[in-house]
Amino acid sequence: MKEKAITAVVSTAIIIRLSEFLQTHTLFEGIGGGNDKVNAFLNLAVMLIASILQWLLLDGTFPSLIAASVTSIGGPLAELPFVASGCWEYIPTSADYLPLSSLPDWADSLSRQLLGDGYRGLALSSITGPCYFAVTMDAIALGRWFDTNKEE
Repeated sequence: MKEKAITAVVSTAIIIRLSEFLQTHTLFEGIGGGNDKVNAFLNLAVMLIASILQWLLLDGTFPSLIAASVTSIGGPLAELPFVASGCWEYIPTSADYLPLSSLPDWADSLSRQLLGDGYRGLALSSITGPCYFAVTMDAIALGRWFDTNKEE
C-alpha cells in the first residue's frame, strides 16, 4: 500500500505539472490550423488519458472511477464562487470552459445572488477536471495506506 500511495502522490504531481505545461505551451500548433478550441480539446484528451492511466495503474476499481469522475465534474464547479469573488483567475487563454453560459432562466436569480451579475461569463480551464480526478486517486491511495497502518 505504501508504494501505491507514493506512486499516487508522484503521479498526481506529474499530472498537475502536465496541466501547467499544456496551459502555458501550444503543443498542438500544427493540428487544426492553430484553432484554440482544437488545442483545448487535445489538451483535455492528453489530460484524460494521463488520469485514466493513473487510475488503471493505482486502482482500476469501478467505485474509485465513479468517485474520481464525480469529483472531476464537481470540483471545478466548486471553484466558480472563488473565481467570481476574484480570489483567483485562470490564464485568459486557458479559460475555455464556460459552465454557466447556458443556464436555464429559472436558475438565473440564484446564480446572480451567489456569483454576481457576470456569472455567465465565469470561465474555468477545461483541463481542471482531470486534475481533480488525479487528486481523488491520490486521496484514495493515501486513505487505503493510512487504513492499513491503523490495523498494524
